[in-house]
Amino acid sequence: MELLLDKALLLLSGIVLLVLDMAPATSVLLFLLTLIFLCLDDLIRKDGYITAFFFGAVVLSFIVPQAAFFLPCFLYSLFSRKKTALAFFCLLPVLLAGSEHMTYTLQLLLLLFLLFAAALSDLHRRHLALLKEFRMQRDTDKEEQLLLKKQTEALRKEQDSNLNLAMLQERTRIAREIHDNVGHLLSRSLLQLGALLTIHKEDESLLLLKESLDAAMNGIRNSVHDLRDQGIELKSSTRLLLSDCKGYHTDLTYEISSEPPISVTYCLLTITKEAISNTIKHSNADSISVKLQEFTSLYHLSIADNGTTAALPSQPAGMGLENMQARALALGGTIRFSVQDGFHIFVSIPKENEHESSDCRR
Repeated sequence: MELLLDKALLLLSGIVLLVLDMAPATSVLLFLLTLIFLCLDDLIRKDGYITAFFFGAVVLSFIVPQAAFFLPCFLYSLFSRKKTALAFFCLLPVLLAGSEHMTYTLQLLLLLFLLFAAALSDLHRRHLALLKEFRMQRDTDKEEQLLLKKQTEALRKEQDSNLNLAMLQERTRIAREIHDNVGHLLSRSLLQLGALLTIHKEDESLLLLKESLDAAMNGIRNSVHDLRDQGIELKSSTRLLLSDCKGYHTDLTYEISSEPPISVTYCLLTITKEAISNTIKHSNADSISVKLQEFTSLYHLSIADNGTTAALPSQPAGMGLENMQARALALGGTIRFSVQDGFHIFVSIPKENEHESSDCRR
């Protein structure tokens, strides 16, 4: 819009000079030729064509002096392309025109319009440079804002994950303390009470006390199990297992939308822990990756390392591999081993068998 306004002002200056010169015979033709040039200037945008048009206008100005009134339009295009050295040729038809073709007043006005065209073109070029710099800076700021937003979101997720992990660990610690302290005290009390009952079998008060202690023991046991189950989360616990692998490059891919049943969680965590332990003890790997996925009908776990000494388990398999197989089979799942490009373990647990299994929670 600004470029069109600049060219319109320069075109208007040529019309004013034509009116002052009182040359109506040539004014329409010169106006149309200049208008065609301005349109081609916007369409072609090639320096060779613009330079040719410019020299054509200069030559025409020697033949038809009134054509010089539109030279500011050509000068504007030259300056916008930084061809300032050619501007000198604009002055020739103005300075060499005799008084019979152009009065001194018109010559002075034309020189002023030429200077105005050069200044206007330079101003427009500077404006475009500033606009380009502004857009680049705006894009850079936008990229930095997006990057900062992503980093903030990642930090927030990491903080939430750390907070959740700390909460789960605290629940596990409380469950362990209850089991170790209160549970042991109740167990000892029940043993002592049992010894008393062997002597005083008919004592009703002792029987009632045993009943109360048994109920308390069951309540403590259920509370400990509940706290321990609430303190186990598959993603956080798996990340914690991998964080303990000092000196190894670890990677966790977690694609499960909702927390699996506790039996499945215990099974997958136990297999992961056993697999990591085997890698540390028996493999020369330096990288461990764990991938947990949820499909329509099953949960899938894959564990891989990059060891070069991997071998398929012999028959019978080792105790650790047997435990993995037993835990997967207890939930109706399957487990498969592979030694292609390292040692790989693939576990699938069907969702229809999401029942509690004491084997997997032991």
